[in-house]
Amino acid sequence: MHRQRTPILVAVFALLLTVLSPAAAATAQAANTVRTFEEDAVGAVPAGCAAPAGGTAAVVSDVRAAAGAHSLRLNDQSTATTVGITCPDTARQGVDLSFAAYPAQLTNGFSYSLLGHLEGIDTERSVLHLSVTPEGALRWYDGLGWTQLTPAGTVPVNEWSTLRVQVPSSQEAAYLYVDDRYVGEAGSWGVRAVTDVTGFQITGNGTETAGDEVFVDDVSIGDAVDTPPARTQPFTVGPDVTIATSDTHVQMPNTAVNVTVDGQQQTLVAYPTHGDANDVGGTGMAVSTDKGTTWSDAQSRNPMPEAHSYGMTKLANGDILAVGYQTYMTPNSGERSAEVPTAISHDNGLTWTRRAGVMTTPEAMRPINNVTDRPGSPLGGFVLVHNVVQNPDGSLLQSGYGYYANDTKFRQIVLRSTDGGVNWELLTTVAYDPGLSPEPRYEGFDEGAIERTANGDLLIVMRTGSFQQMYSARSADDGATWSAPEPVLADSIPVTGIYPTLTRLASGELALWIGRPGQALLVSRDGTGNSWTPPQTVDYRNSGNGTFVPVDDDHLLTFGDRGADWADPKPLESRVWSRLVTINR
Repeated sequence: MHRQRTPILVAVFALLLTVLSPAAAATAQAANTVRTFEEDAVGAVPAGCAAPAGGTAAVVSDVRAAAGAHSLRLNDQSTATTVGITCPDTARQGVDLSFAAYPAQLTNGFSYSLLGHLEGIDTERSVLHLSVTPEGALRWYDGLGWTQLTPAGTVPVNEWSTLRVQVPSSQEAAYLYVDDRYVGEAGSWGVRAVTDVTGFQITGNGTETAGDEVFVDDVSIGDAVDTPPARTQPFTVGPDVTIATSDTHVQMPNTAVNVTVDGQQQTLVAYPTHGDANDVGGTGMAVSTDKGTTWSDAQSRNPMPEAHSYGMTKLANGDILAVGYQTYMTPNSGERSAEVPTAISHDNGLTWTRRAGVMTTPEAMRPINNVTDRPGSPLGGFVLVHNVVQNPDGSLLQSGYGYYANDTKFRQIVLRSTDGGVNWELLTTVAYDPGLSPEPRYEGFDEGAIERTANGDLLIVMRTGSFQQMYSARSADDGATWSAPEPVLADSIPVTGIYPTLTRLASGELALWIGRPGQALLVSRDGTGNSWTPPQTVDYRNSGNGTFVPVDDDHLLTFGDRGADWADPKPLESRVWSRLVTINR
């Protein structure tokens, strides 16, 4: 008998099923579908199955089998067409899928998809997509890019494995197993909820090169199993709570701060009310007095309602500082100066004083974009992201990224202010390397999140592109100089993502929030950022842009959306949400 393993196919099915909407629950339970291929003739396409669209059908073989004499042979030796199979099944909500796989040759890997429907779309399509790499790692495709889920060797070559995916009836997650060993979880394709799963597809990984041969046997699809995997995780994730909805745009909540008003702890969160473009502005604000259980509109307390975006920080003296995301080139400055909009509150965000300072740079900048949300005022060379970090001497450090005049990729910088955040000087470049990666999605170093570590150093975690490796660097002199960037790893697996948020917890641990795919949390137990727990997904269906704040010693309040205006397909309704996350110790 073959050993039990649970890779991609299972993951794919589970994944889709994991996001199935309540509407899908109306589908009646169905009997298990089991395909052993024993009744199918050698050389034939299995009964009830067909070739993938535009591809060549895989056929039944007697070369080897997990049990019996037959299996499905995926022999992809073509550079002109994809070899695979598509098989329909009864529509289900929640699923237990398993199959045996024997990768005899993996030059490019192989892929598995779940077919079904997304909310509001009648056409059947892929709703979940997984693949096994040539190295035997599992990857997940969320509709925008691939993310590695497990280490190399998870799925062995020249050996039968049983891959299993379990999606509970709650459809909140797809649990992946290999040989009865839990290896991770995944989410669905895109930001809309899956309404049903109607079949599956197994194919080679494209047609650029040939050389994949995979045998599949004993495919079983049944109803959901509601027993979660036995595992230890750093966090327990609560349900999502709606903050705001819109028929147009509310998305990408990127800043939040805790304040105390009349002895009551409150959390303020701000979010853009416009599309993801530099030539538009507008922000919304909401407040919670019960750690995210409920939310109320707080637009009257918004420091910059017309701004494209901004970041908020509670300073050591109790003031709340808001720093605008976009800067605006100062006329006749030789492109070495740009206006920085800020606001300061001395009463916990009840009222604000607006200010317009400047940032100065040692070299000429070029506008970060050729459009602007202030007609007649070109954008500055850098945008400013995240909260500020306060040094022991009271000076403030602000993360930013953009371009000097001759830059071809993003440059990650740090600004310093010695007057309470009104005016800023470019203190240093943290990282700039236009030739670091040949990947088309590589964009340079940007969106850096800065925090002080347990040993007093500063740590910055930076994006380098969508679905690209994240990097970190360190400063031992309060931001004046930084070490060379190094890849961020979690259990030897590259950490990829966008818009990191970095916060030191009351315990001394560091918590790192990353996005795309979905949104996830990692922990550095010793507070140094030298090692990280594997990412634990908090939410799957979103733009990847969000943030979090600790609300007490044991809880984090996390924020995200239900997809951006560029999502394909777009969300049926724009929505921003919060989730209360418990820290497990």
